[in-house]
Amino acid sequence: MTSIFLRGSILGLMMATGLMGSASAQTAPKLSMPKAKVAMVLTELVQNAGLFAAIKANYFAAEGLEIEIINFRSWTEPVQAIASDGAQFALGAGSLIRAVEGQNAPIRQIAMISSRFPYDFWVKKDSGIKSIAEIKGKTIQTVRTGETLDTVWRQILAGDNLSMNDVKRIESFNGFGSIVSGQVDVANLNDSLLAKAAKANLVSLIDYTSWRDKHGMTKGAGANLGWGASLKVIEQNPDTVRAFARAMVKAADRLRKDKAFAISVLREKPFEIEEEVVETVWERHKDHWMMRMDLSKGDSAFDAEMVEVAMELKKGAIPLSKYSDGRAVTEAMRDLKIDF
Repeated sequence: MTSIFLRGSILGLMMATGLMGSASAQTAPKLSMPKAKVAMVLTELVQNAGLFAAIKANYFAAEGLEIEIINFRSWTEPVQAIASDGAQFALGAGSLIRAVEGQNAPIRQIAMISSRFPYDFWVKKDSGIKSIAEIKGKTIQTVRTGETLDTVWRQILAGDNLSMNDVKRIESFNGFGSIVSGQVDVANLNDSLLAKAAKANLVSLIDYTSWRDKHGMTKGAGANLGWGASLKVIEQNPDTVRAFARAMVKAADRLRKDKAFAISVLREKPFEIEEEVVETVWERHKDHWMMRMDLSKGDSAFDAEMVEVAMELKKGAIPLSKYSDGRAVTEAMRDLKIDF
């Protein structure tokens, strides 16, 4: 694993970028746990821009919190980190719910970060493939059976009366490399690759967010990516959880409303999105960024649905209230008068 430690240099960054707001002039509160480790995968998705926006804008420091980012290669490892006290917060997806359901892990999902799904399937422009029906007999890039991307593939194929038996599958996390090299005909690419996709003469075949909308599925719900924390941290350090939530709520709100700031975040590491497409990326995400956990709006329902499929459980078998704890983020939204 690798880590990025964020210390006093943030102050210098704030002065250089002109982001020294009134919050930084105030004395930061003293937290019961002023330092926290944040675990997540190396693959950076635009959906997670809120974390880096909060760092850039000094929002964590303003809340009295210093964070250390710890990167892992798989989605299960961050969840294992918070379950074993190796980290206090972790970015996860269905892996968070699966860990509680399958292993009774002492963790909870505390907030969802986007209503835009990270599934967008691309083909080569000259492939002749213009619909899902034309994927029959072709090769697709997927992941292990039971993981969310593979379950999404099965769902989409079924929508055109196809199954995994009608395609050839290659398991890989490098969708771009797989399709450019000719290993696969269809691959899932995230939005940070828009410029590279265009240069490689790739075109989007199906955007899963739009696909769900067309099929009358839940719209506007926090979907597939969210923050988790251990029960220990939630119970023993609620002020630290609130500080994390407040910083992230402010960051998500600013990403949506401050175009210039959002673009500056997306242009920098770890995204480094090219100038010619960065505005398009912002437009695609500006109405989707959030920091919220509202079960009445369907937050986390997609993750539960995918876990139920993977674990062969009946639909609705997973009670979301058992696996989530949205008190901190709800309080933060109320205090800051911000809604998503």
